[in-house]
Amino acid sequence: MSDPNSYSSSRCSCECQRVCFCGHVAVVLTSWTKDNPGRKFEACPIYNPVTKTRGCRCFRWLDENQTTWQKKVINQLVIERKLLENEAEMLQKENDMLKKEAKMMKVGILQSESVEVANGKEIEGCSAII
Repeated sequence: MSDPNSYSSSRCSCECQRVCFCGHVAVVLTSWTKDNPGRKFEACPIYNPVTKTRGCRCFRWLDENQTTWQKKVINQLVIERKLLENEAEMLQKENDMLKKEAKMMKVGILQSESVEVANGKEIEGCSAII
């Protein structure tokens, strides 16, 4: 596991939960590192993000090592997902910007119409005086 910070967490559903050397119930995690994408492992639940270390050396893989093509496919899917997430974020920002522009245009049109109405009344009033 090259990046201990790259994983997701879930509780073990089995009856035989292992206790780590710290005395805590070990957690089942999923590695999302390039070397072990999608692999399940069991480890100490205590994690220090500053030192990127666990509370103890409790660690074991829960599944078999992947073949090269499996790693390649999973890593490619992870990259594609990140690209799609970035695209969705950019589209959301563009959508928000377009909504603001549309709102500003409506306000501008309403202001323009009210000025025209006000100017029209003044002109009518002026022509009535003449």
